[in-house]
Amino acid sequence: MTTPMRYKDFPPGWDHLKIPLSSREAALAGLALYSACRPRAMWLQRAAWLWIRLLGPTSLPGRSVVWSPPVDAAWEELSQTLRDLVGPFDSLAGYNRMQAARPGLALLLLARGVPRAFVKVRKGNSESLTNEERALRVLADYHPRTFRVPTPLGSGVVKGWQYLAVTPLPAQLHRVPSHPPLGQILGEVELALAGCPKPHGIAPGWRPMHGDFAPWNLRQMRGGALFLIDWEFAGWGPAGADEVFYRATAAALSNSAREVRGSPEAMRFWRERINQRPSNARDLRLARGLAAALEQRSVARDRST
Repeated sequence: MTTPMRYKDFPPGWDHLKIPLSSREAALAGLALYSACRPRAMWLQRAAWLWIRLLGPTSLPGRSVVWSPPVDAAWEELSQTLRDLVGPFDSLAGYNRMQAARPGLALLLLARGVPRAFVKVRKGNSESLTNEERALRVLADYHPRTFRVPTPLGSGVVKGWQYLAVTPLPAQLHRVPSHPPLGQILGEVELALAGCPKPHGIAPGWRPMHGDFAPWNLRQMRGGALFLIDWEFAGWGPAGADEVFYRATAAALSNSAREVRGSPEAMRFWRERINQRPSNARDLRLARGLAAALEQRSVARDRST
């Protein structure tokens, strides 16, 4: 793409999503990248969706800007590499992570408004992208029944920028599932990832886990299909750690005082991880909610003892 393209931020002023203004289809596909979890954010996204469909993307609030992926001088070569990998594309949507602990850039490659690939891009060698590709390939061989995952399309390094391309989610709004079958999902996660190498020094009894199993990564599509995305932190942890994190983040996002149950080891695991993560002003509200949820004293006990 040599012609400069114009975009609008969503949500306005956040520098989170770059919504392309090239067509209704491209703008709607970009808007679908937003994994809204809180009720206000979900209503805002749905309102923007209807606004684009009725009046077009240029009617979105905010000033339009010229934007290109911030990958130094590597974009021309990287974009050609991606075309060779996934086929031609004529526009893209940009996605900037807002969490200080999980920085990164992602691009949704579009051809006439239809998504061709979702590409994560990092400066230098990214162990998390390598880890995600490994996990996705293991999951592709396992074929989980309760959820779907993106299929890896390819990876590599261009002028010091590492990329991982995967199949995109359907270009439609998705939501947090109301009553997901957590036991079935996490049972399949554990069985699938058991084929990954077990790092040296893992504590006895630790099991394979998604590592970021939260409402923003478990999404329900129209028709009910569940997608589990973002496998960068797949690894090993205490039994039940994924479920503890899901319930804690759900409680934090809803500002709920609901009790989060889990083993002492799983609760301690997440408290330590959250305390070690870097944070910014946008992280603070969620971090406080997580800390409050994980401080609950009620613990599920082993009935066999």
